[in-house]
Amino acid sequence: MYTRPNAPRSIGGVLDDGLKLWRDSLSKTWPLALLAQLQFAIPLVMLRMQLKDLPIVPSSNAFTAANAANTQLFLALIRSPTLVLAYVVTGLFAVVCYTAIVIRIEGVSTNSASPLRASLAGGFRLLPRVLLQILVFILSWIVIGVVLGIFAAIVGGIAAAGLGGAKSPLFTIIVLTIMAVFVFFLLGRLFLSFFALVVDDAGAAASIRVSWTLTRGCWWRCSAILLVLVIIGLVFALVVALVNGLIAASLGPISLGATVLAQLVGVAANAFLGSLYPAVLIAIFHDLKFRKQGVDLVGRVNALAPQ
Repeated sequence: MYTRPNAPRSIGGVLDDGLKLWRDSLSKTWPLALLAQLQFAIPLVMLRMQLKDLPIVPSSNAFTAANAANTQLFLALIRSPTLVLAYVVTGLFAVVCYTAIVIRIEGVSTNSASPLRASLAGGFRLLPRVLLQILVFILSWIVIGVVLGIFAAIVGGIAAAGLGGAKSPLFTIIVLTIMAVFVFFLLGRLFLSFFALVVDDAGAAASIRVSWTLTRGCWWRCSAILLVLVIIGLVFALVVALVNGLIAASLGPISLGATVLAQLVGVAANAFLGSLYPAVLIAIFHDLKFRKQGVDLVGRVNALAPQ
């Protein structure tokens, strides 16, 4: 049975704690992850049944191999209001399932996991708040993108004019690198917003402030853990890609059987890994809360101490 740490841990300790939480919550989260993946896999298989000669493994001639009629059918399908509506509904239900996964993992971490139906009910209850948070992020990134675009245009103009030695390509590379670092810095400060919303039941804007507060001074620490997590995910993705390649080589890249098997492999892999990322991120979330609470407690004790 999983036991949540009662004190801050090292980077390796947090990662180990997250992996233990993933292991112990897997039996409670895989049905939700499987359900979410099936919502995408089934429409993809049905779409594939309507199209011919499109390989499941992308290649340089993937679309040129399809005939003109097939291409027109594909364009008609992706423009179909019914198909668009189906994917919107599917996406919303996937968000509900992912939220329910986080609720169940948080329950495992406190040894009070809620039933599957209650977790889904919590996902539906939080859906408007999650969508509002997504909207806030989209609008914020649009503003940031416009500002960065203006900045890049100004820098490009300076480089084109050759002012101040800016004619060197190295100057542009340095500026673009600074912009990329800025974006990654923001991502590193805001990546716990969703978990603050679900775990702490915070509002859409309040959860963003919680993430910003928790990650203050811990950017490098969180980045190191997330880097390891990304590497683990890439390894699994390569394994899935290898299996899909073998399926395509065995059954033929354009066969319906290959498509169905490839989707089954993807569904199984994602059902298995569906709780890995949220489990580790929840471990990071609680570790940072321990750290901030400890700092706040020390500050209060010092404030009460006689001068």
